[in-house]
Amino acid sequence: MPRPRKQPPNRKDGLYEVKITLGRRLDGSLVRKSFYSSISKDDARKQAERYRIKQAVAEQTGIAFIDRTAKFSDWAETWLTTYKLGKVKGNTYYSTYLGTVRNHLIPYFAAAPLDQIRPLDIQTFFNEKGKTCSYESMKKMRSCLHGIFQTAVENHLCPTNPVTDSLELVSKVPPPQKKTYTQEQYNLVEQAALEAGALDVLVLLRTGISRSELLGLKWEDLDAETNTLHITQGLVQYKDLETEQWTLISDGLKNTFRRRPIPIDVQLSALLQAKPRVVPVGGNQKKGIPPTMIETEYIFHSSTGGMLSPTNWYKRNYKTFMASVIAQHPEIPFLTPHELRHTRATLWKDAGVDLFSIAKLMGHADLDMLAKRYAHNNVETLRKALQIDRPSRADKVIRYQCRNGVVVKLKRAKK
Repeated sequence: MPRPRKQPPNRKDGLYEVKITLGRRLDGSLVRKSFYSSISKDDARKQAERYRIKQAVAEQTGIAFIDRTAKFSDWAETWLTTYKLGKVKGNTYYSTYLGTVRNHLIPYFAAAPLDQIRPLDIQTFFNEKGKTCSYESMKKMRSCLHGIFQTAVENHLCPTNPVTDSLELVSKVPPPQKKTYTQEQYNLVEQAALEAGALDVLVLLRTGISRSELLGLKWEDLDAETNTLHITQGLVQYKDLETEQWTLISDGLKNTFRRRPIPIDVQLSALLQAKPRVVPVGGNQKKGIPPTMIETEYIFHSSTGGMLSPTNWYKRNYKTFMASVIAQHPEIPFLTPHELRHTRATLWKDAGVDLFSIAKLMGHADLDMLAKRYAHNNVETLRKALQIDRPSRADKVIRYQCRNGVVVKLKRAKK
């Protein structure tokens, strides 16, 4: 009797695949799992049967077994959709989690079995990433990796979490240097904003709020009686990686500490109150069709009265204003909106405002973030705080020496 002809692979990649049903989820849907073999379909079927036996033994004994067929890429996608999608803000999901996992983690670890990835592999990954990625980006990668493996351990897909405490992140990419204005430079830019009617820039300069918080301001957030701005939400723009469409969203802040009141001066309050709250939209003057008057919801809005795109605002409003300032004052450096935030915190600190109050105004949870990022130390400010006088011109040429524990002044050498 002739030997039965071997079946060809049932997948385009040349592998044999067998699917089995392992049970039902809580919602009643079937739990299906695929097994692959490069030898034959029968070999894939044997793998499936061995898995089913191990699962049955685990259910009888209560001892969990490790699913050694789970791949990193598959579980990383499951982690994204199950543990993050819908649990965090949309822009955070796309920028912090989805982008990090798909652009960095999956391309590197790919189809590696979860249970075979060791702490050494994780450290090697970060050693490579440290050559081209910033420390802040690597922190996001570590956070995602830790979450992926921790949930994998909880679901019996690997025995331990390889993202251990011994992991070290070292980046060879220098952190970006944030610039700030001096008080004199700040005064020039502030005066230019007043003269140009750039109320949006003026708000940034005087309050230190972020761009997203500025564009998220609604009229209801302005308390005219107490001259207070209430920061309740931020407007962000992100690209949906599934639909490739840009989306504007204004649905709250990063954390509860960012929700805060900010007292503003009488002049700024009056300027905001005087800003028109309705805009004409549409119409045709030639045909005698009047425009529709739209009541705006946001203080800073688009030409049609809706949400203003952060990208459009930056290109059309902010960069245009800064270009005009620099044209008149070439010595003024171009600062980003975020660097205006740094400037405001630094000038408050230099003026003697205590760090706790600055942290409250900036919306920080603690003083560490403020000390690390915003309150740049100015040598002259430190000198005043320590009550150390600036050396005079004559003092600069005087030499001192310590003799037997006593500082003595040396005589000047005669010319």
